[in-house]
Amino acid sequence: MICDSCQIPLSCRWTIVSVFACGILRAQPSPAPQIKVVTVCELLANLNQYANTSVAVVGRLEGRVSLIDDYEFLSQDRCPHPVVTHGHVWTTKLIVWAYAEEGMPKPPADTPALDPALIAVKLSAVRETTVFGSHTVASFREQGGTITYAGERSVPNEWAVIYGRVVKASDFNKDCGIRGCGGLDVPIVLITTCANTHVLKN
Repeated sequence: MICDSCQIPLSCRWTIVSVFACGILRAQPSPAPQIKVVTVCELLANLNQYANTSVAVVGRLEGRVSLIDDYEFLSQDRCPHPVVTHGHVWTTKLIVWAYAEEGMPKPPADTPALDPALIAVKLSAVRETTVFGSHTVASFREQGGTITYAGERSVPNEWAVIYGRVVKASDFNKDCGIRGCGGLDVPIVLITTCANTHVLKN
């Protein structure tokens, strides 16, 4: 993959000050119609159109956290047109990369106001196909000045909209057969910044 460790820092967990009730968004940041807003499934179904462009993507924000790895994904279930290369069907997830690193493509330089009504429509579509669910994270405790591993705990996933640059995985075009090339099996990296990462609260 392009990245070895992909994580949204806690400082990036900005919340759109909006309330979703019966599919209606009640707050109103200034709309920015020039910014394309898509679901994860829509992005994957039109990957060639969106590759190397900047879009806002709505999906389920989930993590995979262990003692040695820490990843954040934006995902959607039951996508009708997943990405297929060399007979391999990729997972319907994007890795979210929110760190600046030399050699990586740059995230969008702008921080646009997104249209809340459009986000509400896209979130409704995601929720029709996607189980909210939870993921496990590693827990630690401090005792006697020493931090020790305390097992795993389950935390709920989140809904999110993230504005970022769409970049294909480094092994996207590699022919590894129907089983794929291993690793995280994610076709896209969404390169973003803290200011463009928004958790959506119900």
